[in-house]
Amino acid sequence: MKSSLSWDGAPDLPPTHYVNNRIYTDPQIFEEERLKIMASTWRLACHESELPDPGDYRATEIAGIPIVILRGEDCSIRAFFNVCPHRGAKLVRDERGNAKRGMQCFYHLWTFSLDGKCTSITRGKGYENCGLDREKVGLRVVKTEVFCGLVFVCLKDDVPPLGKFLGGMADHIKAHLGQDELEVFHYHRAIINTNWKLFVDNNSELYHEFLHVLNRRTAVAHKSYHDRSWILYPGSHNIIQQGVIHYDSFGLDQRTEGTLPGMHPNGMVVMLLFPDVMINIRATVMRIDTMTPIAPDKTLVEWRGVGLKSDTAEMREMRIRQHNEVWGPAGRNLPEDMAAVEAQWETMVHGGSKYSIFAREEGLKPQDDSNLRAFYQQWSKHIGHSPNDPFGLYKTESDGNRDKGIVHV
Repeated sequence: MKSSLSWDGAPDLPPTHYVNNRIYTDPQIFEEERLKIMASTWRLACHESELPDPGDYRATEIAGIPIVILRGEDCSIRAFFNVCPHRGAKLVRDERGNAKRGMQCFYHLWTFSLDGKCTSITRGKGYENCGLDREKVGLRVVKTEVFCGLVFVCLKDDVPPLGKFLGGMADHIKAHLGQDELEVFHYHRAIINTNWKLFVDNNSELYHEFLHVLNRRTAVAHKSYHDRSWILYPGSHNIIQQGVIHYDSFGLDQRTEGTLPGMHPNGMVVMLLFPDVMINIRATVMRIDTMTPIAPDKTLVEWRGVGLKSDTAEMREMRIRQHNEVWGPAGRNLPEDMAAVEAQWETMVHGGSKYSIFAREEGLKPQDDSNLRAFYQQWSKHIGHSPNDPFGLYKTESDGNRDKGIVHV
């Protein structure tokens, strides 16, 4: 048994192989993450199929800033601060809708077109003497790029192009999302009582598949599951090579018909984009996760189910059924994941758990922790703190002791 003194000490491991749990609970670190990661990197806002017609919009939040993403009259997708430049009221107050006639602030009725221009100022003559120029009070533009139907935004104007951010992961995204027109058929969200990175950790590692009876029987128990590897790219974007799920081991229908682009019958692929995106494909259906950190202990998670836009009614019904049996709000896996990450938070917040161990080394095989270690190296580059000792309290080995398990391609 370990004494309180030995439990308080850092694990006897390389510094890349564990993190101090204060990175999950500390309010100062949370605010730095908002500024240095959430506001400074490309973030997935929605899928273009959620904005089918001119005027359609989705409202969201990035780093505490309200954002509206919409399709213009020219069918281009743009994003703006969802803020009236007059007095700062939130401009669009519904989560989604259509503003083809323009966006009007409910407070003083200033109106804006779909390209962000101010088109009307109530009793504008009152501003003539002060020289207020209507052309200079349009909405603040948010940098936006669309790639394979995925709508990315960034609050930082001088961010490198999205293609450079994605790097080698772009080819994998094209293979699965860029071959046929896709469509979001399912959307739900929940606020979970945990830190955002704990849900990222959960999505990033496959060692926790032992949590899910479904996964134990249909995946981990089979040799083929272990005969594949993670591919890690610079910037902490990762993909696990396609494997085979044995649905018949759990009495479920095989997924051999209606497979999505790039997928084998009964295949499964997981792609991870820094900082918070997971694209999980189970042969016939795709799940896309995004996260909005609200507070150190609260995270808004959004889940999208995706199929082919060309689906027949019968095929769409099949995709919905297969999506919901695993990933829906009452599916077999998702409630278990949420329970696990909330249980972690409960021990960390009051200091009952001081460190988390990411030390598995299996040559990039499915249950290796290399992608978790890569995530926290990238996190450290943005934040400027060492994840194993974020406040410099302990003397540790130098950063030169790098994780030998990480391979970039």
